[in-house]
Amino acid sequence: MNKFPLVVISLICFFQPVCAEKILITEIVQSRDRGYDYLDISTSDYIKAKAVLLEDQLIINFPEAALAKNLQISSVSSKRIKGISVRQTKNQAQVIITLKKDSDYDIVNVFGRNKSVIEISDRLDYTAKLMAAWEKDNLKKIGQQLKPYKYEPVTLGKRLYLLNKIVVLDPGHGGNDPGSFSKNGIPEKVLTLQTARKIAQLLRSAGATVYLTRNEDRRSNLKDIADFANRNRADIFISIHYNSTYRDDISGTETYYYNAISRGFARCLHQNLIGGLEEKDRGLRRVMFYTVNHTEMPSALIEPLYLSNERGAKEAESPAFQQKVAEAVLKGVVEYFRSKQR
Repeated sequence: MNKFPLVVISLICFFQPVCAEKILITEIVQSRDRGYDYLDISTSDYIKAKAVLLEDQLIINFPEAALAKNLQISSVSSKRIKGISVRQTKNQAQVIITLKKDSDYDIVNVFGRNKSVIEISDRLDYTAKLMAAWEKDNLKKIGQQLKPYKYEPVTLGKRLYLLNKIVVLDPGHGGNDPGSFSKNGIPEKVLTLQTARKIAQLLRSAGATVYLTRNEDRRSNLKDIADFANRNRADIFISIHYNSTYRDDISGTETYYYNAISRGFARCLHQNLIGGLEEKDRGLRRVMFYTVNHTEMPSALIEPLYLSNERGAKEAESPAFQQKVAEAVLKGVVEYFRSKQR
């Protein structure tokens, strides 16, 4: 009866070093083909790499992996790629691609070949320009008097990470400004309000005082929205929109910010949105949109999905997806305030 446990223990000890051995990144080869830039990242075994685009840095993460001591990096001249570097952290290895221009990317983890292929292309749409045009039109018109709605904090929870924090949420569009439309004809203004309410509920349950700039179908002026957030000395501001463009094959999640004080906050939001929604990463981008430029606190504008994409529109209409957005925003907000305490 005593032999069996001893055999089990000896097997565990024998296999433990093998299990602890990390997958290695062994080679990085940059190339160009048919107008695209490629990076072939070879590893010692199959691993699923994940990426996030943060402005001019495309960061490829290899969880629980390590950099080989003899790692080879081969690069070529490129109009898009400025440089390639690597970094080892406690929990993962990273390949960092510094970009020269606004770009999109795709990542394919090739099973059976122990390779991840990164495809980098030019930006394919003009959503930022469309947004800027809408803002210009909005600022010319007098909106309805702002009628904000206040969510008092829930203070019965054990982990009130956001106690004493003030958050202003702006559900984009409203009233006679419907925004974009989903394939089923649902206006963006409805989806942004539904999503904002879910975000507000989670933030208040973490102890925050939350204001919605509107809780009904009203048309607001962007200047009034920014003034309200500043006047109430909000700790953070989030504008919620859903994207749209002239191409129905474009999909994914974007986050925008402008002022330097907002960069860390926007990064936390975007990384958690990408991790939580598992949609195509369209990047964190610095653009001078009105509210993220004229608010005095850390501010970001999120675009979880494209309504012009059929699958994206269906997801955006789903209460389950909107809840995922809310959960990702909560994680991002909590992560940001925790980082400020370090």
